[in-house]
Parts: sequence; C-alpha cells; structure tokens
Amino acid sequence: MTATHNKPCAAANLNSYRYRGRYGFIMIGAHDVLDALREAARSTDGVTVAKLETWTGVKYEPVICDRC
Repeated sequence: MTATHNKPCAAANLNSYRYRGRYGFIMIGAHDVLDALREAARSTDGVTVAKLETWTGVKYEPVICDRC
C-alpha cells in the first residue's frame, strides 16, 4: 500500500504538488509552480521553492522554477 503523501492528489485539470511543511507534507493541486507556492503559503510561513515537489507521473521530483 502506498502512503497518501507518495500519490498524486490533485483534482482534474490541476497538477499535483507537495510541500514539505513543518509537520509533514502539504498536498496541493495547482495550475503551475507559482500557484502551488501561493497555496502552500496559506498553510505555512516562509515558503520557498526548495521545499516544493511536483508529480512526474511516476514519483514526486523537486521543482525547478526560473520565475521563482
């Protein structure tokens, strides 16, 4: 059985992201990286792109963002 934080959790038409928060992962469905960072900021302080990961279809990988 795969743990919830290791599966995509976004609704249709959204990309699945996860952010490593203070107490575990914050699961996020967002249109893009900046949208995901805004959503993470709703749940925790001091959000950085270094703690954001995106679902690649197989597993979560660190986000690379040239606009962040």
